Amino acid sequence: MSSSKALPSQLVIAAGTYDGVLAGWELTHKKQWKKGKRSSSSSSSEGSSSLELTFATPVHDGSLRCLSLASSTEIGKPGSLLSCGYDEMLRTHDWHKHKTSIGEVRTPSDLGTPTASSFAPPPSSTSTLPSTHCVVGFSNGKIVLYKKRDWSVQHVLGGHEGGVGSLAVHPTGKMALSGGQTDGKLKLWDLTKGRLAYVVKIPPRTTNRQTGKSMFDPVCSLVWSKEGNAYAFCHGSHLTVRDVASGKELLDVDLPSRANQVTLMTSSDATSPYYGNLFVAVACNDGSLPVLAVQNVDADGDEEDEDMTRRAILAIEPVDSPVAGEERFKCIESICDFFVVTANSAGVVSVMNLEGAVRMIMDPNQASEDEDEEDKSENESDDYDNDDDDAEELAVDILQSTRLGSGARITSMAVWCNETVTAEDEDEDIERPGDDESEEEGIEDVEEKSEKGKGTKRKVKEIEVNADAIEKARSLVSQAKKLKKK
Repeated sequence: MSSSKALPSQLVIAAGTYDGVLAGWELTHKKQWKKGKRSSSSSSSEGSSSLELTFATPVHDGSLRCLSLASSTEIGKPGSLLSCGYDEMLRTHDWHKHKTSIGEVRTPSDLGTPTASSFAPPPSSTSTLPSTHCVVGFSNGKIVLYKKRDWSVQHVLGGHEGGVGSLAVHPTGKMALSGGQTDGKLKLWDLTKGRLAYVVKIPPRTTNRQTGKSMFDPVCSLVWSKEGNAYAFCHGSHLTVRDVASGKELLDVDLPSRANQVTLMTSSDATSPYYGNLFVAVACNDGSLPVLAVQNVDADGDEEDEDMTRRAILAIEPVDSPVAGEERFKCIESICDFFVVTANSAGVVSVMNLEGAVRMIMDPNQASEDEDEEDKSENESDDYDNDDDDAEELAVDILQSTRLGSGARITSMAVWCNETVTAEDEDEDIERPGDDESEEEGIEDVEEKSEKGKGTKRKVKEIEVNADAIEKARSLVSQAKKLKKK
């Protein structure tokens, strides 16, 4: 059963690499010319969407550590893009100027390397407030609050011992969470007053029995829910989701592998059976992509009982090898509803729909029954074994995939989208002028073979991409590396 929604009307993706290259993609929508008259039948219309590489250019000497997109004053347009590099430089970029850097700030040498960043307020579907400040964490543990207008320093916060691992600004822009690299602390900051508001200790990885000293995994990812009433973080293979008002742990589990990034998802459709429910997806180091329901659910689908079952599913299963290597998921970000963007170590950027995984989690029996009934009514004369195969539910639908060059090593990613979504099937065809012969020649085959990843099988190794796009990406990355050497 596929989602009734298509990709967002606008989507931009920025990715940074280990070589200091900044690349960007935009989602383009195309309609296919159809022969004949317009028809109101949705089954007779077709269109396509594709991720087009718009730029790839070197911006830092050394690896690109983190990326952040600001909210814009113009509706329907992404704001400025901030890239932070190992060269201790902060660079701002105008998305619409693509290769043009519009400013740079060299950080004080005593702060070390920037390791995490986030604009305040961050881009949000529930707010139109433009970003006025930027929060940047550094390897020496300090957190600096910059004014976006002129990039002057407004506050320098104490931060963490041993470096800042991650940052996340609240949707209101008034608070920020930070996680330490080695101190085992999660801190809440009041950005309006520039002071510490709250500290939470996380469980240690190990404790030395002789010295009593505890060792902590870095808090590698932090994210707020879109409403700002919950947040999630991961350290090592441990994942936690907490309620802001009560401080209660809504979810606290150990994952099979180390988590690299986490994102929260919820449905924005008030008519959806999953409206109001919170789900979490995790990019793991073994190449797996687990999806978990934050609420407890029992066998009947009811929620919130301590004795009920916690449900989860591996939307993509781990790589069947001792080392995941290029199959490791490095980044994941939610864009709207259950659509996410992922990036792995091989330079592959993918847009996925995880609604199938959510459906399996919340009502696995009903989802299977619906598929069986639908296939039975449409294919009564088919063999029943084939019907069972076709009816298998998809945990993840990979809608778009593209590779940066021949496999650039992606280290960070930032995503912006306009959450206006359209139905997958348009209600009208576009009639191309001219005679029948010219129409026949003008029909362009734009159907894309989206890859399907199933909850029980890993089917994401083969990626369908455009040959021209690959060649363009390789050329741009090659030029970027040559410029960097010069």
